[in-house]
Amino acid sequence: MKNILILLVFATSFSQAQTAAYDKIKSAGSFKEYITKQGINLKVGDTIAIGYPLGKDFTFLTQGNQPVAAFLSNNKIVISNFKAIGSTTRGFKIYALFKGYGLPVYIDYEAALETGEIKDPFKKG
Repeated sequence: MKNILILLVFATSFSQAQTAAYDKIKSAGSFKEYITKQGINLKVGDTIAIGYPLGKDFTFLTQGNQPVAAFLSNNKIVISNFKAIGSTTRGFKIYALFKGYGLPVYIDYEAALETGEIKDPFKKG
């Protein structure tokens, strides 16, 4: 019985560690779920739609620390991971990652959504 209780406590704390929430990220690392600024729960495997860049290239979609070219416009992608990057002094930012174009593409989710570089999955129209 004691072993089952210990296993249950460990499993619960591990599953909670797999979720990141906007403005509540305390450390860098990978996550399986992300709760957005709007309170939407995104998960690995969810599909999001890419919008259009603000200029010639995307500003908030990067690959190898370079802006992604406009050829990804109006595509749908599948989230492969969420990654928090930053420090305790500067704070942490969450990125949604997807694969299929060589190096993983990093999406600064909140900024890309605000500027239209990704489409709001719950907005009608």
